[in-house]
Amino acid sequence: MSHRELLLYWSTAGLQVILCVLVYARKLHRRLPFFTAFATLLVAGTLGIQFVYHQFGFRSLASLSAYWIITGVYVIARGFAIAELCRHELRAYRGIWGLAWRALTLLAIFFLGHAVLDAWDQPNRIAIYGLTIERDVGISSVVILVTMLIICNYYGLRLEPLQETIAIGMCFFCVVDVVSNTMTRNLLTSYAFFWSEKRPLIERAYDLWNVIHTSAFIISMSIWCFALRKPLPAPEREPVLLPPEVYGELSPAVNLRLRAFNDRLLGLLRS
Repeated sequence: MSHRELLLYWSTAGLQVILCVLVYARKLHRRLPFFTAFATLLVAGTLGIQFVYHQFGFRSLASLSAYWIITGVYVIARGFAIAELCRHELRAYRGIWGLAWRALTLLAIFFLGHAVLDAWDQPNRIAIYGLTIERDVGISSVVILVTMLIICNYYGLRLEPLQETIAIGMCFFCVVDVVSNTMTRNLLTSYAFFWSEKRPLIERAYDLWNVIHTSAFIISMSIWCFALRKPLPAPEREPVLLPPEVYGELSPAVNLRLRAFNDRLLGLLRS
């Protein structure tokens, strides 16, 4: 590794340890267990991949396999952490949460299928599949987080400062992750048949995007660590909802508004 790569690596590892310590010190596992698991897996994954690199070499097949396995675990853990954020903010509103988790499920199925189709006929199928699915999961994560913030703003739901900060950090990292994976994937697909000739160019571009990707992750973890620097306030009480009979009377009007909103969207898409 170069001096720059070593600096980024140790900065990332150090922040991961600090984040994990703060998460447990603030007893965040009682409020956000999936985010706590995500922070723990970050440390465990970094130690695990470093052990594999030391034993088998940086460019060995075992190291490549370990990298993709750990990346897959990260993506899954991050997805659960994002779903947990949505549920934490919307759990008191069963109707909104019912719509939200169904949308999350459909998005996950769609992007998984899209990644399979996108990588099917490519020469570097495994690498392109990994990059594509990571990119698509990043896109869905950004859409979900932004949608959650819009829903909360539209319905006047006030996010807790910690959850809002975690969501912003997640969204920022996912945006950079999408751009990074898209550029890397385009390089692999564009020069797959000229690997021997274009290898120095591809490796330089990959190193550049790796620096950008790692720097964005460092910024996100810094945002989370800053939010956890002080003890957390007591959790707020769940809002008092109206009786079920009132929602039964209001639901037709809400459905009409949603149907009108849907028709307007369809009109915009067709124009």
